[in-house]
Amino acid sequence: METQCENEFSRRYPVDKIQARTQVLKLKAKPEECEAIAKRFNLIELHDLNATLQLEPKGKGSLLEVLGNLKAKVVQPCTITAEPVSSSLDETFEILYSFDPVDDAGNEVLIDMDAEEPPELVDPQGIDFGEAVVQQLAVMLDPYPRAPDVNWVGESVDEAPDEEEMQKSEKNNPFSVLKDLQIKK
Repeated sequence: METQCENEFSRRYPVDKIQARTQVLKLKAKPEECEAIAKRFNLIELHDLNATLQLEPKGKGSLLEVLGNLKAKVVQPCTITAEPVSSSLDETFEILYSFDPVDDAGNEVLIDMDAEEPPELVDPQGIDFGEAVVQQLAVMLDPYPRAPDVNWVGESVDEAPDEEEMQKSEKNNPFSVLKDLQIKK
């Protein structure tokens, strides 16, 4: 039988330990966990990943609001030169969890999926707050880190194509005549 692999920074808390009362959790990744997370996100290095989580039960215990603060030191490769780019993260985040998809009367609880951030359904085995922190880290990382004084000198992919060039290429396209043909019935 295959066992489920835990994440690099797994800190799973059982439902009965987190559903009943307000509490604060402090999580800190070990050096080997930081190394594994760095590998997962193609970082050069990850140092001092830690988070403070304020857990607030809401809605008669059916919801859990998590207010978090994540701190980390990361080294990413520059998107242009691949030089190491260091940065420090100190960001807040909020996650809403739903413990029970049914209410006390056995009716399905309707979760507003159109809400800006619909709640995450809680796994019956508990919440892995370590993985939640790692997911927040992924969102906070700079998607295009650049070394200081490095500028892109190539063509920008954000520029709209030149209309004249587009028309010329359409005229030279051997398949452009096909668009004028219609199938007759």
